[in-house]
Formats: sequence, C-alpha cells, structure tokens
Amino acid sequence: MASATEFFNTWNDGFAKKDSSRLAELLTDDFQFVGSQSTRSRQETLDWTAGGGNGGSKLDNLEVLYENDEMAVVCHSVNSIDLGEGGVMAVYTKKDGKFSHIRMVRQAL
Repeated sequence: MASATEFFNTWNDGFAKKDSSRLAELLTDDFQFVGSQSTRSRQETLDWTAGGGNGGSKLDNLEVLYENDEMAVVCHSVNSIDLGEGGVMAVYTKKDGKFSHIRMVRQAL
C-alpha cells in the first residue's frame, strides 16, 4: 500500500529528474488528476511529470492531515517558473493499494 508521503516524494522526484517511471507504479490504470485549471488522465499526468511539470515544478512542505487505506488529505507548497509559488490542498483517493484520483486546489502565494 503506497502512502501519501511516498507518493509525494516520488512525484517530486519525477519532476526533478523528468522521469515518471516510478510514479507510474503508484497509479491505477484509470487514474485522474483534477486540478483547478485542468483534468489529466494517467498518461497525461505521467507525460506532464516527465516534462518537469509547469516549468520545473517543485513540491515541498508536505503535511498529511489524514490518511487511511482509501484516501489521504494533504497540504503542501509548490513552486514553478510558469505559475510561481503556491499552496496546495489535495484529496488523494486510493484503490487496490495505488492512487486512483487526485482532486487538488492551488492558491497563489
């Protein structure tokens, strides 16, 4: 069972290395990432990660507010060239030990 912390660290590492192969192992086939500006499928999320995110996205300051085998609620900071500094609140849904859905809201700081 993947944890929210493992997922967060793997995704951040994927942005930095422009490699989404480890992230792919943590996502269900029907994964969806729903953000404040767009919705991405599993493959679109992996491609975006392999491209470095929004101009070199960097995630930091993870706080896991709640987590069990079905979901996690987290807050963290994010910084990118394209969007600048922001704060994120997200709900991760889990299925069969992997992440199946993320609903994220980002606020510019």
